[in-house]
Amino acid sequence: MTSPVYMPALPAWAREIELSLPLHPQILLSGNVRDLYPVVTLDPEGDPDDETVDLVDLSEMVWKVVSRRGYAAMLMLNPVTAKVDVRADDQPPEWTAPLRRSTYETSAAIGDLLVQVVQNRDAPIALVLPYTARLAPVDGLLDPSDRALLTRAEVLGHQAAPTRGHAPATAMAPFNTVVWVCERQEQLHPLFPIGSPMLRVVPVPRPTLDVRATAARILFAGMAPNDRRARAHAMAEVTHDMTVRDVIACGRLARDRGLPADRYADAARLLQVGITDDPWSAERLRQKISTAEEYLNQRVVGQERAVRKAVDILIRSAVGLNGAHASSSPNRPRGVLFLAGPTGVGKTELAKAIASLVLGEDAKPHRFDMSEFRADEAHQRLIGAPPGYVGYAAGGELTNAVRANPVSVLLFDEIDKAHPRIFDLFLQILEDGRLTDGRGATVYFTECFLVFTSNLGVSESKNPDGGGAPAAAGPSAVSYHTQPAQVERLLRDAFTQFFNQTLGRPELRNRFGDSYVVLDYIRPHVAPVILVKALRSVAARVARTHDLRLDIRPDVEAKLSDIMLERLADGGRAIGTLVETVVVNPLGRWIFDKAPAPGSVITLTSIAGSDGDWRVEVS
Repeated sequence: MTSPVYMPALPAWAREIELSLPLHPQILLSGNVRDLYPVVTLDPEGDPDDETVDLVDLSEMVWKVVSRRGYAAMLMLNPVTAKVDVRADDQPPEWTAPLRRSTYETSAAIGDLLVQVVQNRDAPIALVLPYTARLAPVDGLLDPSDRALLTRAEVLGHQAAPTRGHAPATAMAPFNTVVWVCERQEQLHPLFPIGSPMLRVVPVPRPTLDVRATAARILFAGMAPNDRRARAHAMAEVTHDMTVRDVIACGRLARDRGLPADRYADAARLLQVGITDDPWSAERLRQKISTAEEYLNQRVVGQERAVRKAVDILIRSAVGLNGAHASSSPNRPRGVLFLAGPTGVGKTELAKAIASLVLGEDAKPHRFDMSEFRADEAHQRLIGAPPGYVGYAAGGELTNAVRANPVSVLLFDEIDKAHPRIFDLFLQILEDGRLTDGRGATVYFTECFLVFTSNLGVSESKNPDGGGAPAAAGPSAVSYHTQPAQVERLLRDAFTQFFNQTLGRPELRNRFGDSYVVLDYIRPHVAPVILVKALRSVAARVARTHDLRLDIRPDVEAKLSDIMLERLADGGRAIGTLVETVVVNPLGRWIFDKAPAPGSVITLTSIAGSDGDWRVEVS
């Protein structure tokens, strides 16, 4: 008795092609069409440890499908040679010989090829066009030959008839099938017959965890079955949302560098963002984070709770536990912080301090003022315009910045002012840690620290001329006279209402998790510290620029404090403005007029005047 022959197990999308052959004369494959696909063949004896895994490309997969249905041959247009390559188990049909000798460099020639394939009445045959999006440009006017090609494609779909010479005794005879292939459907010209009932659209998905693990077994051939499966699964876990080609590349990188299974993530990081070592686990950064709370409290005065939360997230990022609770999406950004509060309380300054801490003293965050992204098409500024639109070649501001600096601190100021469509991008970044730019390239945010700021609940959001997110209604806006505990409650209520009701995106609010932090108003006990810090900064600048030592008498500081307490509702920025107006401007005039000798000691003895006209006395 002979052993049974086991047919290879095909993926779901390949089985959908097989079901479509007797129903649709044309098939469009889109999505992950340039990848490799694992095909598992079971052992005839049924031993799962002896199953065979092969990786095939799209054309090979299509041939496996159509050959099972008795197709005599598969033709594929080769874009390099502009000729037809033929795949057949036996001798290709005689009538295909002239097609193989011809070249197909023009739309008219490709149209003739379509006609000859569709009109075949012998054993069924398939034609694969692997770069369909290149056949007719998306933008601009079509040439007459391009228009004729698209028209022929639609007409031939309606005129196609099942073939007579199919081999297997099936209930339905298949068509001569035309298989169109492109990565994204939006790359196709609007005249392409994508809406035709004779065209079946079959999406080719990115590989799941199980598919990646199956493919990765090839990397560990020769190992014991259990070890092989364990290594393959470990490789699949660190290559979340990557293609099979990327999985194989990661395996080769890991083998080339001698990485054990617990360091496969290093190979994945190198492939994604071009970084060989994990910058977040570097000893320098770990030492700085150990004193981060003190450093950040010096930069941002009076916001100890927000600083503590930021340090917790930084530590979580350094030990690689960000997003550890969500096993389905391990590639989330390194850290996310949502800072809410009134203007001038240190939200932007905290983001700058984090950038200095992580990237170096002179580093700054990549700042995006979301009030500039109110328009309907503003998201194109971030990821780049699609093909055919102005600015396509320039790319997106956000994707370009992250591609150039994979380890970045990204600051999105006043997020509530952005157009609602932009929140779709944020959702993808927070969930998957990646974006696809206007040119179809993937940009990874896995090594980025994201900071969002908002003053929701402090002042009503604006919606001028229909731009930006809808105005947030609901909880009363807080003011400087609101008690600190109530400030946090009201702002959190405004945050929840904005995402749940105004924007209608509760899933995005959930993605921020516990990263939402409220910064309180600058209270009277904190303001003197900010004032002293500002005055010391002025003295340091005078010493550095003019080699002068600036002293300020206590009664002058006391008068500045009295003036300052009247302006605390405007935050710490108002204190800086006060020092600039009352001290820096008149002191600058005095130094300009008197030109004191370098090395002199100048003492600020008094200030007098009112807004717009302040004078100082110096001895």
